[in-house]
Order: sequence, then C-alpha cells, then structure tokens
Amino acid sequence: MKKHTHGTSSKDFPTGQLEGRDDPANMGTHAIAIETMETALAAARIAVFELDLATDTSNVSASWRDLMDVDLSDSIDFQTEWRKRIHPDDEALIERALTDYVSGRAPRVAVEYRLRSRDGLDWLWMRTDAEATKRDAQGNALNLVGTQRDITDKKRAEIALQGSEEQFRSLMNNAPIGTALVSLEGKWLATNAAMTAFLGYSEEELRSTDFQSITHADDLESDLLNVQKLLSGEIDSFELDKRYVRPDGEIMWGHLCVVLVRSDDGQPLHYISQILDITETRKLDFLRNEFMSIIAHELRTPMTIVAGALDMLDVVCPNGPIEKVQQLVKIAKRGGDRLRKALEDILDFEHVSSGALSLNLTETNVIEILGEALLKSRPDMDQHKVSARMILQESEIFWKCDPVLLDKTLRHLFSNAAKFSPEQSEVCIVVTRDKRHLNIRVKDAGPSIPDNLKEKIFEPFWQQDRSDTREQQGIGLGLTISRRAIRRMGGELSIEPCGGPGAEFLITLPACP
Repeated sequence: MKKHTHGTSSKDFPTGQLEGRDDPANMGTHAIAIETMETALAAARIAVFELDLATDTSNVSASWRDLMDVDLSDSIDFQTEWRKRIHPDDEALIERALTDYVSGRAPRVAVEYRLRSRDGLDWLWMRTDAEATKRDAQGNALNLVGTQRDITDKKRAEIALQGSEEQFRSLMNNAPIGTALVSLEGKWLATNAAMTAFLGYSEEELRSTDFQSITHADDLESDLLNVQKLLSGEIDSFELDKRYVRPDGEIMWGHLCVVLVRSDDGQPLHYISQILDITETRKLDFLRNEFMSIIAHELRTPMTIVAGALDMLDVVCPNGPIEKVQQLVKIAKRGGDRLRKALEDILDFEHVSSGALSLNLTETNVIEILGEALLKSRPDMDQHKVSARMILQESEIFWKCDPVLLDKTLRHLFSNAAKFSPEQSEVCIVVTRDKRHLNIRVKDAGPSIPDNLKEKIFEPFWQQDRSDTREQQGIGLGLTISRRAIRRMGGELSIEPCGGPGAEFLITLPACP
C-alpha cells in the first residue's frame, strides 16, 4: 500500500480557500480569519495538511513548513521530504495506522513517530491525527484532513521518566535490603525480592494484604502512631524495630525505616519502606539473656552444693561417722560433675560456633569410638537405671571422621537418651553403612518429640521445661554442639520419625573421596 500521509503533488493551503470566498462582502472578514488561524497554528506549532486519496495529492499549511524547517523559497515535494525523514523503525507503524483507518478498523489515524531534523543531527518526535471529511457512495474515504505536531519535549520527558522508573525498579529489585512502596492505607504496592524473602510471602500475596495484617499485634500500635505523625507532618520519617508474622506463624524481627512521599503541592502520595532483617541479632540478644539466666542457675547451684558439702565435711570429719562423710563426698562429687559438664559444654559450644575447634579427619574404627563413648556414658546410664544395646553389621568399620568430635557427639546423645528414658528401659544403637554413607542411630524409649520441635531442640540453650525445678538438668547446649560437630565433618544430625514413643537420632557421615 502507498504511504498516503502527504500527496506526491503538494502545495500550500491558499489563503482564499474558505467557505464564502466568492462573496465580496465577506472577503475582508475571511482574510482576517485565515490570518488569525495561521497565527494560532504557528504559535501552537501545529501543522495542517489535506491529502486527496483519489489523486494522491496534498496541501499543507504554512505552519507545516515551519515545523519541518522548510523555507518558502524551497521548491520541494512535501510528501517526498516528509517520507525520506521518517525513522526506518517507524515506517511500518505509520503504514499500519493508515491501513487500519482506511479499512475501518480504527476510528481515525493517530500515530506517534520520529522524523529526522532538517540538518540531520537529531530525531524529532511527531504526532499525526487525521480523519476523512469526504467519502464516496460506498463509504470509502476520499481524503484525509489532519494535523502534525512536534511532541519531542513530551516524548523525551516520557522516555526519561520511563528510564528513571526502570532504574528505580532495578535498584529496588536488586537491593539486599527489603524495599517496598506502600499505599496510604497500608497496601503493598510493589516489593523487591529481599522483602518477599524476609516476609515469606510472594509479591502477589502481599498485594492482596496490608502491613497491618502481618505486623505482630504487640507492635502495631507504635507503628500506626508513627504513621499518623508522618501524615500530620510532625515528622519526615521514622525508624523502629518491629515484628512481622510469616504465613507459617514464624516471627521475624525487622528494623523498619519509612519515608512519606508527597506531591509538589504537599499532598501525601505513598510510603517508601525499607526493612533490615535483624532476626538473628534479636535471637542473639535472647540467647545472651538465656545464657546468663541458665549460667546463674546451672553453675551457681552446683558450686553452692560443692562448697556446702565441703564445709559440712570439715565439720563432721573429725568425729562424724564414716557413712556421713561418704554421703557428703558423693553430694560434692555430683555437684562437681554437673559443674564440670556445664563448663565443658560452654567451651565446646564456643569452639564449634567460632570455628576454633580444629578438624582432624582420619580413618578410624567407628565401632571402637562407639564402645569408648558408651563406656564413658555408663555412669549416666547407671544413674537413670538404663541399659544400652548395640546392633552391628560388622565388628569393625573404618571410616574417615574426626574421632574427638564423633566421641563428643555420641556421649551427648547417650547422656540425653539416658536422662529421658524411663527406668529399666533400653537405648538401642544401630550402625549401618553403604558405599556413600555411614549411619549411626540412637533410639531411646522416652517421650516422643513433636514435629514442631524437631528443629527447635537443636537451638542453643533451648529447654522445653525452663523452670529451675525441671526434672532433667542441663544448659541446653548438648544437641547444638553435636549437630555443629557432625556438620563440621560434612555430615548431618537429625531426628527420625519413630512411629511410636521414644526419640531416634540419626548421625549420617559421607564417604570421603
């Protein structure tokens, strides 16, 4: 199809081509009207054209010459001049707009495109709008009358704005800190990947809710109070530590920074929120408090027992019966053992947490390490009246591991099993291996561990019963030390489903290449 925006035989609009031009009485009035219209078109930089589709000729206004930077003295074909300056990427766009209108698929020709400037140094953005004013008996368009306007400034502003928005979106999406746009009502308008990862919701899920719904109930009042201060202009921004509730109920701590964005006339538009994940920091603070609380009890109490027993021993030793002396010595020994274990756990925890604990992987007879660990744990088992049974496929299994770390882990598991098993019950130890893994299972007959606590019990200082009078004493570091020790060796310590009472711990060590 031909490009019919301007005809091949073109001329300027003659100043006398207005309705009533043959009436001498109206000539002066029409001349003034034409001059006024030309002045208005020139001031608005709007070019006018008429295209005769039948003859493929066009007329253009003087303002078109100005817009195209074509002098009156230039003898050029307007359509040829216009066509040769169209950006190659926009030719098909213009053709499609004209075809859609002529075929009736569009109510008018409306298209934005680029034209090269007359000096060839720049690309100018133009907009053409046109409609037919004459049609034949079948309704086919006979002409097009339209305008051409320079929209370069507007288009460049749009492109710049789009670029700024894309840069902001890229910066927001790639920021390591959770970032979001939030409406004045609290709705999540846009969030980045760090924000969705922190909150545990997808961006789509967040858009269907608001920040109030996922804020911890105890923190909502202070949050809303700061929001009101922002809206009232009392403050420009605020920061606070608050809790968020994930879909699975997990509580996350975040350091929230909020800024209110306003329009040029000062009207509130939306909030920009950033959230730094401080959950681990808060956990450390909690663990520090727990540590001090436990230390106060677990170290002070046995130390008091030891000191008290020894004081009494000084008093009764000269004349007291030997049975009384032996009883006080046993009390002091139990207190001393408890204190020693607590101190060992604290030191081991510090070593495995800081990475200071050296790793020494050697080919070792695992069955021998099991036997020695079980022998060291015999006093705990005897105290709780619990026995142990090993089920072995082989009498010797050599495997690359750290003997010291494996011994610590086994003793913690054996001691744990003895403390929680009922009297006269049995702790079962099963050792198997294949080409890829060595598996050591330690199963007791104590209470089962609920699914929601199977990861909690590996957290430092975690105690299901936090009272000072709990039946089984300890500072809650044994399982933490054990898991971290096994992971140092490249393995894993986990809790297996038992299908009944009791707890089964599984040590898995990989085969070394």
